[in-house]
Amino acid sequence: MLLLTTTQGHVAAHAVIILSQSSLSTVPISKPKTSFSVLTMSWLSRSATALGAVAILLLRAHLTQAVVTPGSRSLTIEELNGLLATETKKEFGWSADTPEEPTALWQNAVAYEWNKAARAEEYNGQKFPYVICHTGENMSGYKRKLAIASALNYTTQDIHLRTIYNSQDYYCVYGQLLASLAANITGDEFIVQPVLPSLKFMETSVDALRQRQAGYSTTTLEANLCPGVAMATGNDTASDDGQAMADWIIGKLVPETLADAVADEYYLTSEEYHNATESTGEKVTERAELWKGLLHEYQESGVCAEAFTTRLTWFLERAMDAETGNSQVTIQYNNTGNSTQDHGCVLTLTLAIAAHPNVCSLDLPHPNVCSLDLRREVSTQNMIAQWITQSELENERPFFDSGLDGTGQVVSVSDTGIDVNNCYFLDTEQSPGFLEINRLARKVIQYIPFVDSADYKYGHGTHVAGTIAGRRSDGGGAAEGAAPGAKLAFFDIGDSSGALILPPDSALLEVGRPDSHIHSMSWGAEFNFYTTQARNFDQFMYENDDFLIVVAAGNTGAGDAANTVGSPATAKNVIAIGSHHSYGTSNPRGGLGPAYISDFSSRGPTSDGRTKPDIVTVGQSLLSAGALPDIYGECDPSNGKIPGANDHEDGLLSLQGTSMATPLTAGTAAIIRQYFEEGYYPTGVKGEGTLTSPSATLIKAVLMNGAQFTKGVDNGARGVTPVEPYDNNQGFGHLSLQNSIYLPGKTNIQLQAYDRESVIDGLSRTYDVKIDTTGGCTSEDLSVTLVWSEEASSPGCVNCLLNDLDLTVTLGGVTYYPNGLSQPDRRNNAERVIINGVTNNDVATITVTAHNLARYEQKYSLVATGCFGGVPNQLYAAGQCSVFECDNSKSERLRTILLCIFVPLGVIIFSVVCRQIWKRKLERQDDDEFDCGDSKRVDVDHGHGQLNESEYDNTKRVDVDNGSDQRIESAYDDSKRVDVDNRHNQLDDHTRDNPFNQKNVTI
Repeated sequence: MLLLTTTQGHVAAHAVIILSQSSLSTVPISKPKTSFSVLTMSWLSRSATALGAVAILLLRAHLTQAVVTPGSRSLTIEELNGLLATETKKEFGWSADTPEEPTALWQNAVAYEWNKAARAEEYNGQKFPYVICHTGENMSGYKRKLAIASALNYTTQDIHLRTIYNSQDYYCVYGQLLASLAANITGDEFIVQPVLPSLKFMETSVDALRQRQAGYSTTTLEANLCPGVAMATGNDTASDDGQAMADWIIGKLVPETLADAVADEYYLTSEEYHNATESTGEKVTERAELWKGLLHEYQESGVCAEAFTTRLTWFLERAMDAETGNSQVTIQYNNTGNSTQDHGCVLTLTLAIAAHPNVCSLDLPHPNVCSLDLRREVSTQNMIAQWITQSELENERPFFDSGLDGTGQVVSVSDTGIDVNNCYFLDTEQSPGFLEINRLARKVIQYIPFVDSADYKYGHGTHVAGTIAGRRSDGGGAAEGAAPGAKLAFFDIGDSSGALILPPDSALLEVGRPDSHIHSMSWGAEFNFYTTQARNFDQFMYENDDFLIVVAAGNTGAGDAANTVGSPATAKNVIAIGSHHSYGTSNPRGGLGPAYISDFSSRGPTSDGRTKPDIVTVGQSLLSAGALPDIYGECDPSNGKIPGANDHEDGLLSLQGTSMATPLTAGTAAIIRQYFEEGYYPTGVKGEGTLTSPSATLIKAVLMNGAQFTKGVDNGARGVTPVEPYDNNQGFGHLSLQNSIYLPGKTNIQLQAYDRESVIDGLSRTYDVKIDTTGGCTSEDLSVTLVWSEEASSPGCVNCLLNDLDLTVTLGGVTYYPNGLSQPDRRNNAERVIINGVTNNDVATITVTAHNLARYEQKYSLVATGCFGGVPNQLYAAGQCSVFECDNSKSERLRTILLCIFVPLGVIIFSVVCRQIWKRKLERQDDDEFDCGDSKRVDVDHGHGQLNESEYDNTKRVDVDNGSDQRIESAYDDSKRVDVDNRHNQLDDHTRDNPFNQKNVTI
C-alpha cells in the first residue's frame, strides 16, 4: 500500500493507491499483448498541472460561447437503443408510460454536447468521443469503414476507429475526434452522434449500483477508454493521453472540486436544463433528480475523503491495438462496512468518470463475488465421466488406452484455491510453482496467491482442479480427472468463505502462459448481456489465437428459464458449457439418464440473441478431490467408502453443476490438443501425422462438431421439456469424443481439419470432401463445423457479431445451411451443417464466404467428420450401443410412474367393486321375506336384538344374534335350523323334515 499526499491548487487530498492483494504487483506476466499496471507514485507527478488544466477548461466552458453546426444528423434514442444497450432511455425518462420519444429533450442534450466539445477544442484542442455510422446500401462493414475514413480524411496514425456495430443496414464505430472534424462529416449516409454520459452507462448498471451490491465484498467499475487513449507502446509506456487519464483518475479523489465541474458536464445536471424546465414547467426526469441530488449532497468539502482514500483501488490496462482493442481503467470499491455516505460518493464518482472525454463506456454492475452455484445431491465418480465422454460404453476409455490422457498439456484454472496436499495433487519431490512457473512440479506448475494460497474445507477450487487433471502418484483412486496426465496453473481468487475477488482480466488470463493454452472458469455473474469482462475475454482470445477459455454457463435454468446464461459465458469466442445427467445410480433418485439435460443448467440466448450454451456435458454430478487444508495427504477413504449424495469422505467430495461440466470439458480439450501436438492427426496413430500447435478455434470446432443432440430437459416431477437441435438448451449437443477425432477401430468417424485459414471480405473459399467407406467405416453422417474468433465488441452490444462468415455445404445439387436454419446464420461465430444418409463416393463441397466483415480478412478453423477411408468402430459388440442412444430412462420412468399409479388404483377399484357387490348382497338380505326355493340364507343382527322372520321351502337357516337374547321364531318346511347367540353362547336346534338332510351353520 502506498500513501500519496498532494496539494492541488488550494485543495488538499490524501490518496491511498492500494496495490490490490499483497502479491499482485509481483504477478509474473510473460510479455502480454495487453499491458497491465497499478497506478503508482510516478503517475502523480504531473497531477497538479493536469487537474489545473481541467479546472480551467471547465471554467472556460462557462465563459466561452463556441457553437458548432454538425454536417450530419444524430441518432434518435430508438436508433441508439438498436445499436447499444445503454441507460439513455431511462436517463431521459422514456418508458412504457411515455410511449413518445422525448425528442426535444434529447435534441437539446445532443446540441449541448456538441457545443461543449467545440468549447473544449477552442480552449486546448481536447478531443471528444463520437459514434459515427454509415448506412450506405450493398456495402460490407469494411467498405463502410473505408468510407468513414475517407470522409474524415485521416490516416490510421492520428485517428483511430473501433467497430461497435456491423449489420446489413448499419456500420458504426467509436472515434475520438475534434468537434470541428466530426462536424465536417457530411452526407445522407452518415450519422454522427456525440457520446453523452448516458450513452456510456451500460443498461441496468446504475440501478445495480444503487442497490449497494448487498452481500458482495467488492464493486467493480470498468471504464473503457476511447480508441487510441492510453495505448501501450513498444517500451510499455503510456501515451500522453494515457498519462493525463491516470492523473485525472487520481483527481477523482477531490469531490468538492469535482461536483461543481461535473454538474455542467452533463446536460441533465446543468444549469441550462434546470432553467429550461423552470421556464417551461417540464417535469425533470427521475435520473436528473438523482444525479443533481448526489452532486449537491456530496460537494461538501471532505465528505467523501475517507471512502476515496480507504475503499478504492485503481488499475490501468493498456491495449496494443487501437483499432480492435481499448485500454481500460478498473476501479474496485471495497464494500466491507460501507455506509450510505460511502455509497453515494461512489455513485457521484461514476458520473464524473462518465463525463470525462477519454471514456467511451462505463460498466458498473460487476461485484467481484461471482456465482459458484453448486448442486449437491448425488455422486458420480470422475471415472464414469471419463468413459461417458470417451466411448459412451461402460468402463471403456479408448483415448487413455491410446496414450491420450493430457500428457504435455497445462490447463489454467481460476477458482477458490487448491489444497496442494491432497493426494491427487501432492508432490513429494517438487514444490508447486508459487508465482513463478516450475515445470518440474508433478501437478501444479504455477500458483498465483491473489487472495490467499489455500482452499477452504471441501472447497470448490480443489474439486474443479481435480476434475481436470487430478491423479494420485500411484495412479489409482476413484477421483482421477478427465486429463490425468495434464498439469495445472492456478489463480487463487477465493477467500476462506468461498467468496471471489477478481483481479484485472489481463492478469487473470496470463496465469500459466505461455505453457497453458486452456483456461477453465467455473464461475460467473447473472448478467445475460455482453459485459466488459466478456469483451476482455474475447479480445484476449483474439490476440492470443492459441488460447481457449472454457466457461460455465451457470445454474439458474430451473423452470426452463431463458436468458439465464451469465457473463463471461456471454462472450463470443469462449466455449460455454451446460450440464447433462450422468449414468445409472449416479443420477438423482428418479432422474433420467445421460441423454437428458440437467434442469438447473442455464439457458440462452444471450441478450443480443446468440445461442448459448455451446455444448453440454456431464455435470450431475462428479466425485473429485476434496480439500482438507489442515491435513497432509488426504486421499480416498481407507475403508473404501465412496461419498454419496451431498457428501464427502476424507479427501473426496461430491458436487454437481455446470461448475463440474466445465473442467470436464477443459480436460477433454487438453486431450484434443495432445492429439494434434503429438501427431495423431489424421491417422489416429501417434507420430504418424505432422506435429502442429492447434489454434483455439480448431479445438473449439472439434468439440462442437462432434457434439451429439440430447433428448430433452429433465424437470423431474414437471416432466421432460422437448429440445431441438441448436436450441438454447443444448446448443450443438453433448460432448462426444467418439464423434470428434479418429482412433482406428475405437471411434465412429475420421477427421479432416483446416486450421488458421483466412478469407478476404466479400470473397469465398471452397473445400471438397469425399465419402469413402471402403475401409469399413459405417457412419452415415457428414458433419462440418466452422469456428472463428473475432475482436471484442462493445459492452452492451445489441448485435455483437462484427465479422459475419457463412458456411454452406452442397451435395447432390442441394445446398445445406448451418445450425438447423434454411438461410445463413447472422448471429453466431460457430456454424455446423450435418447431412444424414451420405453414401460411398459422395462428394460434398464446403463453402466459406466472408459475407460482411469489419476488416479486410478473417481467420477461421474448419473441420469435417464422416467416413473418409477409415476402419469401423470395433468397441461395440453385437447388441451394444451408446448410453445416449440406448437411454430409455424416460420410458422406464413412465413405466414406473404408471405402475405406481395404476397398481394402487387397481387395488382401490377392485376393493370398491367388491364392497359394492357385498353391499348389494346385504341389501337383498334385508327384505322381510324371500322365496328362495332351494337357497340358503343367513340373517345377521349386529346389535338390534331382532332377527327377521322368514318362511322358506326346503332351506336350512341359521339366525345369528350378535347382541341380544332374543330370537324370532321361524317356520320351515322340511328344513333344519340352527340359531346361534354369540353373546350368550346358546344354541337351539330345530328339526324339520328335510329331504336333503343338510345342515348349514353360519356364525
